Amino acid sequence: MSRVNFALMLLILISTLHRSPAAQSTAKGEKQRTATVSGQVTLNGEPLGGVTVRLFPDRMSVSGDPRSTHQAVADEQGRYRITGIIAGSYHVSVIPDEFLITGGLPSDLHSKMVSVLEGEKVERFDLVLKRGGIITGRVTDSSGRPLSRQRIELTKIGDDGKPQPHPFNHTAVKMTDEQGVYHIIRAPEGRYLVSAGITQAERMGTPISRDVYYPQTFHPNASDPSQARAVEVSEGAETTGVDILIAEARKTFDIKGRVVRAETGDSAEGIEIFYSQHREGGGVVGPRSRGARSNPDGEFLFQGVLPGKYVIYPQIGGEIEYFSEPVICEITDGGIDGVEVKLQQGSSISGNIVIEGANDPAVMAKLSQVSIGGFSKNPQSVILPREGARINADGSFRIAGLRPGRIYFSLGGDPKAGGFSIKRVERNGALAQDGIEIGPGENLSNVRVIVGHGNLTLRGQVKVVGGSLPPHIGIYVNLNRVNESESGSILGAFVDGRGQFMFQNLIPGDYEVRLIGNNFQPGEPRDKSLSKLIYNTKQKVSVGANSQPTVTLVIDLGQKESN
Repeated sequence: MSRVNFALMLLILISTLHRSPAAQSTAKGEKQRTATVSGQVTLNGEPLGGVTVRLFPDRMSVSGDPRSTHQAVADEQGRYRITGIIAGSYHVSVIPDEFLITGGLPSDLHSKMVSVLEGEKVERFDLVLKRGGIITGRVTDSSGRPLSRQRIELTKIGDDGKPQPHPFNHTAVKMTDEQGVYHIIRAPEGRYLVSAGITQAERMGTPISRDVYYPQTFHPNASDPSQARAVEVSEGAETTGVDILIAEARKTFDIKGRVVRAETGDSAEGIEIFYSQHREGGGVVGPRSRGARSNPDGEFLFQGVLPGKYVIYPQIGGEIEYFSEPVICEITDGGIDGVEVKLQQGSSISGNIVIEGANDPAVMAKLSQVSIGGFSKNPQSVILPREGARINADGSFRIAGLRPGRIYFSLGGDPKAGGFSIKRVERNGALAQDGIEIGPGENLSNVRVIVGHGNLTLRGQVKVVGGSLPPHIGIYVNLNRVNESESGSILGAFVDGRGQFMFQNLIPGDYEVRLIGNNFQPGEPRDKSLSKLIYNTKQKVSVGANSQPTVTLVIDLGQKESN
């Protein structure tokens, strides 16, 4: 079960639903029965043999994950059968990669979802393919010189004539070759804007020249997407001559600074510093930069930075003893010098992890693959990424570098460790119902974090009555544990091609299942009443070793209020 938030939602459309859902568990020591998925592959209404059908695990709704990739080759009649599948949710794709799968994820037309139970036989999971289109072109500068290693991006234009957000765009990152030529395959039919160069958001993880960069430019030579020329892509056809002229390279700049100890002003050597884009209203945007380590004089340097507003901060969390206030700076037309990052001595919390009701040495051994973090719910001007602390083989831990205030706990780490979840926290034998208060420089001990290790599965289905959802609306399922002092993060799952969803490795307890609807069609008016109806579709369910609940969530479009 990977932790997710609403910004990371990828959604799929609802299809015809069947089969009864159930929550179930595998007895300790019992060998899990594997599942089978079979069906037929067709192209233009005819069977298509010789293609390879692949299943690879979805990591969204499972945390202890022993699953692997499976595949089978379709015979002359297009039939395929994949065996030996461990229960869980999987992406289904085909090779060769010239094909698209219809009825799949709106965020990924190259795959489809399927969720399988232990020992289940999923039959007639048919794959209807289409051929993608091809786009080729060349990227040059104003003197006609080819530009190599330029990122190419497709942005689909919706029925309303507006550019679509990311989930409708071509997923594969393409680069120009040494001659400035690019070649994109598997583009779904439609109208696109084609661009080269990078945006500020892409700059964070894209190596470029130290002195200059090429800004995003749309075919044929427009910096403004409203001035770009749209490109038509047809099924199985190649569109050539989609050339892009980038008029000029732009200059990049440096950020220089120094790391010091706040208490003494002394230089701090060997501290890894990062920068991220700053979001108005607080927080950071997108990935962080590559780290720059401070030298013996505490100095650090970032080169090749684009104009923009940034947050400068050190690596924090884990066993690191300090924390720091983030430094916000802005580059306009020149570099920045004199940034000072002040390290402050943090507080610490130490204690032990206790697995409730588990004496299995194999489960205890998995604790070393899990990390524990401490966080505050107090409002902060900028929320920075923080590493988790190591859990030792005996269950002991120490979280350092904490800010003063009320601290709450969370678990993270290798998903293969299994379904660990915090149930409650104790300090000196007393229940800590609302976190633990810690003062400046204080080192607290005798903390017990009681966790559960889950092996339960909750499966359900979504039905739509009273009409059909618009094609641009996708449904996602959230799961939240209720009535616990440490409820943990919200878990998320896709709905598969049969309209079903699954959460695995749950611990016993009470949960709330809620639907989330996202509108991927930009433009107004947004159907607020539909979003509200979907969001209010929820159900509480108790999951236990002996419980077999049926989870069916019904979206009744007849109950939708007028906007």
